[in-house]
Amino acid sequence: MHTALHLLWTFGQLSVLGFGGGKGIIPQMHRDAVENYRWVTSAQFTQFYTIGKLVPGPTTIFAALIGYAAMPKTPLIGATVATVGMFVPSSAIMMAADVAWDRFANSPWRPILARGLAPAIVGLVWSSVLTIARGTPAGILPYAVTAVVALLTLRTKLSAPVLIVASGVVGIIALR
Repeated sequence: MHTALHLLWTFGQLSVLGFGGGKGIIPQMHRDAVENYRWVTSAQFTQFYTIGKLVPGPTTIFAALIGYAAMPKTPLIGATVATVGMFVPSSAIMMAADVAWDRFANSPWRPILARGLAPAIVGLVWSSVLTIARGTPAGILPYAVTAVVALLTLRTKLSAPVLIVASGVVGIIALR
């Protein structure tokens, strides 16, 4: 019960801090799940993140996997609690914000607010990249795959799941 409450509290806080999308909370999620509570290792965190990129829906769905791992005796309860914590608070806030956003549709502050928040969101996304990189293996091949995937993401319209599967195939062939 203690772990379930910690999961609910932790992911509930992350939910309301996920401003600009889930990528902005990845560093804090890593700090909580790996360093503070030790629910998962850094490598597991990166693996779970990767799985979250492969499935439909928001990437932060991998919170369910963290909850699953955090409660090995009752993993489905852990997954459910983490998922509820991750999505219910932000969904409630989003519904209220949508009403307010529509109400102030003609306000001159709306575009100013949007422009002012953009740099913070970009910074949060970059910090997420560095956090996720902690769980990747070191070596020339992993670094090369990382560079190729980044380049292909920026220069082509290949989807994340295709790039992840292709990278996995490269890893299986080259690292076995």
